[in-house]
Amino acid sequence: MSWPRIIITLVIISILEAGSCNYIKLLGVSPELVLIGVLFFSLNSNKEKGAACGFFGGLLEMAFSGAHPLILILYGAIGYIAGLYKEALYRHLASAQMIMAAAAAASSMLIYDLFICSSGFPYYRAVFFLAIPAAVYTSLLAPLVFKVLEFFMPSVETDYKEIVFKKKVFEGRRPQ
Repeated sequence: MSWPRIIITLVIISILEAGSCNYIKLLGVSPELVLIGVLFFSLNSNKEKGAACGFFGGLLEMAFSGAHPLILILYGAIGYIAGLYKEALYRHLASAQMIMAAAAAASSMLIYDLFICSSGFPYYRAVFFLAIPAAVYTSLLAPLVFKVLEFFMPSVETDYKEIVFKKKVFEGRRPQ
């Protein structure tokens, strides 16, 4: 995927998240749509491009929602790790997308909440009322956002694991 398409898509996702955060809240939290976009681009590219997408997504999150600059480091690290482990996952499975989104949202929210709690907010409340609902909500929306992004930007590269997986699946169905 080319950089202009990635940047335009992340800007559109961050504008949609900033504009609709009051309308799509569930239990007082909104999903991390920019994080899902960063995961999508990281899983469809390498670790360096994933880290760059994470830093850019963190910059957009910081610009549109007023988050602390710590979000740059968190999103960059999440993009790097997702790009690093893309070979180990079947990224087209909804369960893998949900697990990756839940782990990414939970880890970023737990670290970010630790920073919030240093100003006097109890950490257990941040975990139970912010981090866990946001991680669950983000993981439930992840397959839908991945499908929409795959529809608009299909990946052109096929992994070796996908070829072997498809070969093993379709070997039993060949006519004799």
